[in-house]
Amino acid sequence: MANSAPKNRLFAHLGFSIFELIAVVAILGVLAAIAGPAMSRIVRHQRVNRAATVIASDLQNAFAVAARQRQPVRIQADATTRSYQFVDRKTGAVLRIRTFYGDTSEYRLTSLVFTPATIDVFPSGISSNAVTINLANGDYSKQITASTAGFVRIKK
Repeated sequence: MANSAPKNRLFAHLGFSIFELIAVVAILGVLAAIAGPAMSRIVRHQRVNRAATVIASDLQNAFAVAARQRQPVRIQADATTRSYQFVDRKTGAVLRIRTFYGDTSEYRLTSLVFTPATIDVFPSGISSNAVTINLANGDYSKQITASTAGFVRIKK
């Protein structure tokens, strides 16, 4: 029995007290409260940046499709639904629809405005107008420009 007393004393101090656990939970809560808004801002920025990359790629693709098919392509944008579509101008067939709004979209943009809302891209590689696209998610925005010659640029 003399050997069991030191063993009990050794195991009596294992584990955490309720105060230690409360302190750890409080520290984790403060860290989460600090990191939450920063993470939300980062997610908004990433969504806008990814959407800008996709739109720029789609614009370049419209110029390529018009040249490849030797048929004009119309780009029609709708600011209300935050979407745009590529339409074969001759047949009226929709070649692509892209939506940046709603729960099904990974981008969830709060604003997508094409100026002008409709442009035609001709097989020669020239468009009817230069286009400016403004997109935003909350307080973060980007601007994309495309010249009549098809030069696409993402601006801040």
